[in-house]
Amino acid sequence: MPNTLYDVIVVGTGAGGGMAMKTLCEAGLKVCALNSGKRLDPVKDFKTHAQRYELTYRGFMDPKTRSRRHVCERETTQGIWEHDITFTVAPGSRWKWSRCQAVGGKSNFWGRSSARFGDIDFKAASLDGFDVDWPITEAEIGPYYSRVERMIGVASTVQNRPSNPDGEYLPPIKFRCLDHIFQQAANKLGILYLPDRCAQLTVPHNGHPACHYCGGCSSGCDSGSFFSPTWFTIPAAEKTGNLELRTDAHVKEVLVDEDGKAKGVSYIDRKTGQEVAVLAKAVVLAASCCETAKIMLNSKSRHWPTGIANSSGQLGRNLSDHLYGTPAYGYLPQLLGQPSRPDTVHESTVTWMPRWQNLANPREEKFIRGYSVYTNGGCKEFPSFHFQIEGFGSRFKRDIKRYYPTPFSFLIQAPSLPSKNNYIEIDPEVKDIFGIPVARFHFQWGSNELLMWEHCKQVCAELVKAAGGELWGAGDDPSAPGTSLHETGPCRFGNDPKKFVTNGFSQCHDVPNLFVCDASIFPFATDKTSTISIMAFTLRTCEYMVELFRRGSIDERKRRSKFE
Repeated sequence: MPNTLYDVIVVGTGAGGGMAMKTLCEAGLKVCALNSGKRLDPVKDFKTHAQRYELTYRGFMDPKTRSRRHVCERETTQGIWEHDITFTVAPGSRWKWSRCQAVGGKSNFWGRSSARFGDIDFKAASLDGFDVDWPITEAEIGPYYSRVERMIGVASTVQNRPSNPDGEYLPPIKFRCLDHIFQQAANKLGILYLPDRCAQLTVPHNGHPACHYCGGCSSGCDSGSFFSPTWFTIPAAEKTGNLELRTDAHVKEVLVDEDGKAKGVSYIDRKTGQEVAVLAKAVVLAASCCETAKIMLNSKSRHWPTGIANSSGQLGRNLSDHLYGTPAYGYLPQLLGQPSRPDTVHESTVTWMPRWQNLANPREEKFIRGYSVYTNGGCKEFPSFHFQIEGFGSRFKRDIKRYYPTPFSFLIQAPSLPSKNNYIEIDPEVKDIFGIPVARFHFQWGSNELLMWEHCKQVCAELVKAAGGELWGAGDDPSAPGTSLHETGPCRFGNDPKKFVTNGFSQCHDVPNLFVCDASIFPFATDKTSTISIMAFTLRTCEYMVELFRRGSIDERKRRSKFE
């Protein structure tokens, strides 16, 4: 390929990469974006309206490959999730790593929960004394959240909660029958039960139609009625004429010049197996949290023997995640005999119980910080509670029909605390199919998040009782680490170059023309999901980059001008 010198290379095309492309291209910069898999056509590839009875394996996938299924992988989305590039898990550890290799990444199929982070998250260390504060305030990042919300459309309500700052919202998704019942019960217990912040269009917005509630969100949206890079940021970047998008480009490493600064990226063309170098004045890594860390750890040179920009020794460390699990499930007897109605076909966490723990006093519970809870239930195409009731044959079918409008389950979202025992490294022996060393994970749930898990099971049991429901049970154990797809931490940002990989603008302390625009910069997980925060922080970072380009100083280390 010709030796073109781009302004910026963006690795990854998901929430962060898509926002980076849009922001940089609209500012007039020439951008080369690299994605590990193919481009998707929503009309052909998003089988949104496919019914289970139309699928070969009725939605359960081929039994021969079912055990390899990723968390969000469906029979309708096979072939776009990563199975060829392997990883390893250290002895005594657990980790699931789901990667969507298609353009747009996991954001094509995400759950769309879009709550803002706030000072209760950024200043958590000042409140409870554990770990470090973030190099940002709610006042600084708030305007970027607002701009993202106005762009993508987020359905919710103003809630005036200290644990989740309010934003700019479209009308909320309507409650289901079970939500009205649980809301009344939660109020008795002093727990607010509220509409989630959901990046799903309840009204037409910015040229995109409102959701028609077909229920196929996890297979991708063929109408563009919820945010995904495929529908929003990537087309906006392409419209400028400043974007070159290369697909099937599996990134190997960041290339450096004689001074140790980034000069480009080396990738393997998955179709030809050939290694290709592409050059630029700056590099943005937005490959997703753990993939970005792996690329940086594999980017070794005489300047960076332990991985690029790793003078702190913190690259790959501080891996955090959301503990997921089912703290309670059962049914609401008062809904027995009610007619079936499509009240959950938007396939979303319609409601949530935002963090209510440790608000007045950061140590009022046995654990520090806090968790959120989502409610699942209602009528959908397939009775997902089938595995929670006993029986077989005609009796089983009768019970499925009888209970259909009534079952519910809860999902806990509890942040893990950073630990020196939870990290990513490069496996010294195993390589992928292209000869690139793979990532090896070290991770176990800590005592703090396990205390949240037990607390949540007790609270949810009380909530079910207060709602007049019948408790069928609870998960014996939380889900495996990595299940949530919300990992954070291995490139975390902070002001001290000796302790952090990146600075407050996600710029590597050691390599000033290398930026990170995914959840790896976040020092730890909060009780909220990370996608909208990735977009808000990426918008801020890329506008900072544009200012550096404008001044002709993309490789400078110090902040100046309006970014002081």
